[in-house]
Amino acid sequence: MKYLSKKFAMTVFAGLATVAVGAVHATQAAETISGGKYGQVTLTKPVGDMTGFIVLFSEKSGWNAADQQAADALAAKGAMVIGVDTERYAARLKTDKEEKTCHNLVGDAENMSHQLERTVQTNHYYAPILIGTGQGAILAERTLKRAPDNTILGAVSLAPDAELDARFNPCAPDADIIHQKGLPGFLERAAAMPSGKSKADTLVAMAAPHLKKAEALAEDDVSDLPLIELRAAQPTDLLAIVISGDGGWRDLDKTMAVALHNDGVSVIGIDSLRYFWSEKSPQQTANDLARVIRTYNARWHTSHVALLGYSFGADVMPFAYNRLPDAVRNQVSYISLMGFAPDADFQIRVTGWLGMKASEKALKVRPELAKLPPAMVQCIYGEKEEDTLCPSLTKTGIDVVKLPGDHHFGGDYDVLAKRILAGWRKQIAEKAEAEAVKTPVPVAGRHR
Repeated sequence: MKYLSKKFAMTVFAGLATVAVGAVHATQAAETISGGKYGQVTLTKPVGDMTGFIVLFSEKSGWNAADQQAADALAAKGAMVIGVDTERYAARLKTDKEEKTCHNLVGDAENMSHQLERTVQTNHYYAPILIGTGQGAILAERTLKRAPDNTILGAVSLAPDAELDARFNPCAPDADIIHQKGLPGFLERAAAMPSGKSKADTLVAMAAPHLKKAEALAEDDVSDLPLIELRAAQPTDLLAIVISGDGGWRDLDKTMAVALHNDGVSVIGIDSLRYFWSEKSPQQTANDLARVIRTYNARWHTSHVALLGYSFGADVMPFAYNRLPDAVRNQVSYISLMGFAPDADFQIRVTGWLGMKASEKALKVRPELAKLPPAMVQCIYGEKEEDTLCPSLTKTGIDVVKLPGDHHFGGDYDVLAKRILAGWRKQIAEKAEAEAVKTPVPVAGRHR
C-alpha cells in the first residue's frame, strides 16, 4: 500500500525527532510535535502498557487546559493521545494546495497513528479512536462516517455542534467502500455535557471500554489473529485465505474477497497491517496460517483451500506455504499472488507505504517461489507495474495474468476475482482428473 505522501511523512518524521523510542511505562509530560496536516499537535504518551491510539479534537475555540486534562486522563488509561487544535486544522486545510476539492480526513488520522505508534515498542497496532467536543465532536463523527472499514476503530462525540465547518469539506467514501451495515466502527455519543462532571471524566468514561491491552491467547485459539470472516451464504467446499497488503483489510483486498464470497467461496482475510505490525518469522507465519487452515476447514467443512496474497501479502505467501506441515500443505490446491515483488519484509514499515525499497532485512522471494508447484500458482500484475516478478515467470509453468492499470489493476476487482476463481476451479478439475487416472477401477469377479 503506497498511499502516504512523502511531504507528509518527512514533516512527521521531523516532528518525531525528539520523541523517545522505547517501552512506555512511566508518566510522560505532554510535548508539542509536528503533526502533518494537523499542524503542531500535543503528544501525550501512555502511562503503562499501551491500550489505544486517540486523536483528540478540541472545540472550535482551540486547544485549552480542559483538553489537556482530558488527554492526561486518557493517557493514564494507557492511550497515546494526539491533541489537535480544531480551528487551526480547519485553517490549514483551507490553504492546502494539495487537495483542491475535498479533504481526506480519515487519512490524516490514520497516517498519524502509523507514524507515531512506530515510536513505541508495542507488538500490537491500534487503529485510531477519534474523540471530540463541540466542533471536534462533529468532526470525529463525520470522519468516522467516511472511513473505509478497518481504518478507524470508532468515535466518541460529546455535545457535538450542529454543523461541521465548511473548511473541512470531507471527501465522500469511494463507491466500493460504502458501508452496508452502518458505521465502520463504534460511535459513543452524548448530546450534552452531563451535569456535575468534567470534560475529562466524561470522555474517559465514554472511551475506556474501547481501550484494551493486547493479550496473548492459547495456541489453538485463532481469535488472537486479526481475521476477517466471510462465510458464503450458500457455501461450497472452497475456502480462500487472503493475506492483505500492508495497508490492511480495505479497498482491493476487501472488495475482491467480497466478490469471491458472493460466488460461493468462504473467505478468511488476514489483516497484514495488524498481523505484521510486529515482526514475524517465515516459520511463525506458516504456523499461524496452518492454524487458520485447520480451524476453518473443520468449522466450515471445506476441502479445497486457495492462498491469495496481495502486495505485501503476496510477497510473504511463498515462504509461508513452503513451511506448512505436509498434511496442511496437501489441502492447498491453489496460490494466487497479486502485485508480487522480488523482496519480502515480515514487518510493516513506514517506508513501505512511501514506495521505497525493501529493508535490509528483506528476504529474496525467487528461491522460495521456485519451490512451489508451478501448475498451482497464478501471478497477477498490472501492465503499468514496474517492481513485479510476474513478467519474468511466463515460461516457468506459472499462470501469468496481465491486467490493465498499475498496482491496483485498474480498480476492476470483480474481474480480478473471476480470474482467480476460474484458475482455481481449473486446477481443482485437473487435479481430480489426475487422481482418477492414478486410481485403478476394480474389475468384477476379482475380489477376494
